Amino acid sequence: MLKLLRMAAVVLLLVAAGCSTQEGSTNGGHSGTSPAAAGQTPQVTPLSPAATHRPEAAHEATPETSGGKPSAPANTSVPAACLDPAKLSSSFGFADSTGKRILAASDDDSRLAQIKSLNTAVGNNGQVLSVALEKWQPGSADSNGRDMANNFANLSGYVFTVEDGKAAADETYYLANSAELDRGSLLAVKPSADNAQQLDADDPVRKQIFALKKRGIQSIWKLADLSDVPEDLHLYVVQFVRQNTDMLFSLVLQKGPELSFMDYPAVTRDDEFSVWRVDDGGEITPGMFSMLFAARTANGVALGVNWWGAEGVNSFFLLQQDAGFKDTGIEYGRYTSPL
Repeated sequence: MLKLLRMAAVVLLLVAAGCSTQEGSTNGGHSGTSPAAAGQTPQVTPLSPAATHRPEAAHEATPETSGGKPSAPANTSVPAACLDPAKLSSSFGFADSTGKRILAASDDDSRLAQIKSLNTAVGNNGQVLSVALEKWQPGSADSNGRDMANNFANLSGYVFTVEDGKAAADETYYLANSAELDRGSLLAVKPSADNAQQLDADDPVRKQIFALKKRGIQSIWKLADLSDVPEDLHLYVVQFVRQNTDMLFSLVLQKGPELSFMDYPAVTRDDEFSVWRVDDGGEITPGMFSMLFAARTANGVALGVNWWGAEGVNSFFLLQQDAGFKDTGIEYGRYTSPL
């Protein structure tokens, strides 16, 4: 009888061990699949005779009975949501004069299947809107070629209806599928209240930039504050003193003592009135820039930036990497040159 009881205990322990092994396998790199289903060989740890009976496992000791200190409470904080840069696309549009429709201009309707999945628009300093594809618009011969609200009805492209709220008239918006743009990753963007006021010569940020770049600063403005936890971020635009034919301006993101730079060097040639963009006069001003949005990523921050020039606006994405940024290569241009 004693031998039978021992055999029964061993069987029960082996069954329990089998459940534990199965649970452990589903927590591996193939969520929801067993190792066999994922093309792996299940790994089973043999039970040694000495491990088949563990009385202490049946009754876990409490801090009071064991004499130990209470364990630290488990960390139940929810990880901050992050934007996945790999899911960014080249879908953009601009709003009409009423703010109730957005046009993604296109010469043809070959992207209709993809466009139908877009249900979110974000722009105008992180404003998020729910949108739905309304129709394909063929355009008309009355178009003046400008990607502007006053020419909205004459351009060919995909027309979206804004389902909640209103877009800012004539503003650029990034279009996405809500499943690929986590709203929780977006940071609140507060544009600078006074773009006319440069940072003083004694401002610590200005001094730090000068020390790092070892180059005189011609002008520097704050563009926006970005709200994040545990510390806010601040975005600046800096134009450095010209060195012979070499010109340089930078977008600079500050987080505490850390500065990240996106540099835009240029070399002046015959036409010094068009250095970075047509007719920019070789001068950078804060009014040239506005924000589509800012978002948290696993490696830092993603910035959606509008850069205005004399003939139009270019929108693009920058990804923070270590002490700098990289351009994703995703961009959108609107031709808005005055008639």
